Parts: sequence; C-alpha cells; structure tokens
Amino acid sequence: MPKLAAIQFAPILGDKLANLTQLVTLVQEASRNGAHLVVAPELATSGYSLTLSEARKVAEPISEDSPTLKGFLLISKKLNIHVVWGMVEVDPGTGNLYNSQVLVCPDGRFESMRKINLAGDDWLWASEGRANPPITVCDLGGKSVKVGLLICRDIRDKKDEHWDSFYQKGDADVVAFSAAWGEGFFPANTWMDFVKDNKVTLVVSNRYGVEGTKPNTFDGGICIIKPKGSPEHPNGVCFDGLLWNANCVVYDEL
Repeated sequence: MPKLAAIQFAPILGDKLANLTQLVTLVQEASRNGAHLVVAPELATSGYSLTLSEARKVAEPISEDSPTLKGFLLISKKLNIHVVWGMVEVDPGTGNLYNSQVLVCPDGRFESMRKINLAGDDWLWASEGRANPPITVCDLGGKSVKVGLLICRDIRDKKDEHWDSFYQKGDADVVAFSAAWGEGFFPANTWMDFVKDNKVTLVVSNRYGVEGTKPNTFDGGICIIKPKGSPEHPNGVCFDGLLWNANCVVYDEL
C-alpha cells in the first residue's frame, strides 16, 4: 500500500544549506517510517519573504546541472523514495525567476511546475507560470499512481475565468501540494473543495514561523486529505502527528 508523507518545517530565509540540511533529515525520517512519497513546503530551500536580489542569490535552474536537484536525485535513489519540494528557479535562457516545485523519482526522472497564481512577496521577484501542472506516473510501493503538482494559491485550480481548471476528475490520483499558507483556518476550505471537486488525495505540506522585515507569519498545519473518510478520519483529513510550531511529518496510506 503506498504511504504518503507531508513535511512541516520553518525554512531560514536565504540560508539554502541550512534548509537543505533540515529537509534531508526530515526526508530520511519519512523514509524510515515507510513513506513512498514525501512532500515539502513551498520555497522550502530558501524561505518565502524574498526580495529580488535575495531570490537571485538562491536561484538555480531545474536541470541535471542543478546542485539541489542532483542532491535530491541521489537521496531519492538511495532511499527509494519520491521527493517533492519548492525552490526558486532561474530560466537560463531568459533569466526570469519562478516560484517552482520539483518532483524527483528513484529511477532518475524529474518533473517541475512554475507557480501560476502569484501572491504576496511573489510579486517582488517571480514571473508567472504559463502551463497547467504536470502529471507523473510513479511506482509507489508497487502501485502505479498518477501524481500531480500544485503550489499554494494555485489550489484555486484556475488562473482566471478564461483558463480552464488545472485539474479534472481522473487526471491525478494524488496531488502534492507545497504551501506557505498565511494566517487562517486549518484545514482551509479551498483544500477541502479541491479534493471534493477532483476526487484526489491531497498531500498538504506547509511551513510555520515568522520571517522577513515586515514580518510574514505562517500558520503551519499539514495534513493528507482523501475524498472519502474512515472511522478514524470521517471527513477524510489525516493530521496524526501534527505538531504546531515544530518540525514534524504526517503520514497516511493511499
């Protein structure tokens, strides 16, 4: 049975090495607990409250030459685990920066998406993505699973009235959702609506903490939401293991 994991942690703004160290530790923990797919937050390697100059310092292309991508590919292969995380992407051709999300697979494949619905500090440095989220067929615990990607405000499932929904029922079995959710309700109504509308399992990875000079405050809260409930989780929301304002991992089976 495929086992899913959502990571919660507080990135240190601009400190890529420290953030990667935390992430690797949490991915290893998820692997020891039998996870086949683990999802980390939006801009997990950099923190969220970036200026343009700060974003450029931590940006990497999403290619086989990317140090971060190479590192996660090695970890994915060694642990036989699929890993999703958020990072600042630079397009080598245009120099444009993107708030991006990456999936790596143990067989060496990788996929990514660029955030489409920008919000907050995104507008200070990021360009808008232009493509619907990709679907990747992954072997999770011996089961073929269609995995989709999604970043924070893209949970609205469209760009505007002229753009069809990013997802339709049947497009994906699991959607890996990397967020830096601000203050608000948990679980958010938009998360629940997405699962209901698309009949998918949503793995919600979120971050907590305070960062930036404004400052920005992040609520935290991670969960795995299924279309149908169980006696333990009648509304489909699994949050067993969630610790508010602390690093933690939540697990559930698909």
